Amino acid sequence: MRIVVVLITCIVSFQISFAQQTLRGKVIAGDTKQPIHLANVFLSNTSIGTVTNADGSFVLDRFPQGRFDVVVSCIGYETYVTTIQYAQLPASIEVVLNPRINVLQEVVVEPYEKNGWDRYGKFFMENFIGMSALAADCKLKNPETIRFRFNKKENILRAFADEPIVLENRALGYILHYDLKVFEYNYGTRIFYFQGYPLFEDIITDRKRLLNRWEKNRADAYAGSMMHFMRSLFRNQLIENGFEVRKLIKVSEEEKKRVRSIYNSRTYINGSGNIIVNDSLLGNGNKDSADYYRKVMRQPEKMAVLINQLLPGDSIAFAIDSFTAGLYFDDHLQIIYKYKQVPDEFVRMNTLSVQPKTPVMSEIYLPRKKTIAVLANGSYFEGIDLISSGYWGWWEKLATMLPFDYKPPVKRSE
Repeated sequence: MRIVVVLITCIVSFQISFAQQTLRGKVIAGDTKQPIHLANVFLSNTSIGTVTNADGSFVLDRFPQGRFDVVVSCIGYETYVTTIQYAQLPASIEVVLNPRINVLQEVVVEPYEKNGWDRYGKFFMENFIGMSALAADCKLKNPETIRFRFNKKENILRAFADEPIVLENRALGYILHYDLKVFEYNYGTRIFYFQGYPLFEDIITDRKRLLNRWEKNRADAYAGSMMHFMRSLFRNQLIENGFEVRKLIKVSEEEKKRVRSIYNSRTYINGSGNIIVNDSLLGNGNKDSADYYRKVMRQPEKMAVLINQLLPGDSIAFAIDSFTAGLYFDDHLQIIYKYKQVPDEFVRMNTLSVQPKTPVMSEIYLPRKKTIAVLANGSYFEGIDLISSGYWGWWEKLATMLPFDYKPPVKRSE
């Protein structure tokens, strides 16, 4: 962050982030005003959750520091979501759940695809669950709840679920309950976006070897992940934690023409007929600008120029408040995590662009040029305002997802 005090407060807030308070409340039906029994109440993207009692009451007694989406769901009712901060935790909340309209029985302009799972099920699994080695140990328990719509005019595939999707992740040791809100794949732009509210439940076992395997797999899933990156960014420890961040400028055909015009105006032909570039005029004497122009001219149309200079965290992040950092940058960022090599299955899928035994590399950009709010636990808002590609675009799926209350094992000193 751009001032030293922010880094200090961030570190302090993380050290005490496992202090806990209690959130109490009651859930009632919007139509009958009667209490709802066995409604699910949880903090999104954590392992913290409970169900309501017969009188509709609930207690979340492990509310950690930070900002969380409190999600209340029950079959037959619309999901309720509210954002609550630890520092402003109310004594109690009342939640009103409204009955869900059964859209399956309505005549709609854009109906669900007939035999949608047969047509799109494999695509859904690959893009939602993932294609990593960890995904092979995942089982979708209720695929029948998922419906698809394809909009030919927009060229967009959408998926819907009437109840939480249940995924048994035997690679990481979780049962994941995912309340899906958005699943969209644009075949034209090739941009995939999903959003929802996950609750993690540990698979119970007394097999020590299995527990050790899960701990190892979780640590591997965390290393170099977007959560790892955001936590490192929050503490201004990107370089120390193995992340190499560089500016990546996407060169459009228009930009190439602009630079070519500048380049041509700074050249002349000498007496031997050779073309000479006047470096003192190129970039008005600015060495960085001159270097950039030369890099652009060496690139084919619609390529990228990588600025080979490591960016520290405080060059792309700043303090919003004591508990929140802001991430903002122009153009694109290339992010390399040097302590992890690309998985073999990722190489096989990208043989023309990815070399084996090289560090994992991702790209991110801000499509709407809006600041991203980053919290100490690695969560960030809003997800739709940040697009990733490369390794993260392939890796960040349900099979590799970890809860925000996950704590990586402490490395022992040699």
